[in-house]
Amino acid sequence: MEPSELLSRARSRSLDPADPLETLAAAITLSAELSRDTDALLDLAVREAREAGASWTVIGERFGFSKQAARKRFTPPFAGRHLANRRKKRDAACSFCRQTPGPRIQMVHGEAGRICGACVSLASDIVADLIKRR
Repeated sequence: MEPSELLSRARSRSLDPADPLETLAAAITLSAELSRDTDALLDLAVREAREAGASWTVIGERFGFSKQAARKRFTPPFAGRHLANRRKKRDAACSFCRQTPGPRIQMVHGEAGRICGACVSLASDIVADLIKRR
């Protein structure tokens, strides 16, 4: 679409088409809408290219930047279930040894963290040794 067509479109949306500042306000709103649409278009095109087997290197070259920049720009944060699951496991891990919970690993949950059975046993041994030394 030509810039003059876009300006006409903004004028038609403005509260007072004769007022250049009202046209400017409408043009700013229209520009933001077009920018969102452009981003959505690029996201879809990149997703389609990736599904067709295009590498991040090739996609980055088309934009004129690196594969890392392309991946960062077009991959949503925490995409995929494996990253969300990794975060859940890390948050549920023992606050001391970072062992993740499992069928054979019991956790004691407190206000500020978690502790596994092995760390409870170790802490108990440490406390027992301190008491014996008194």
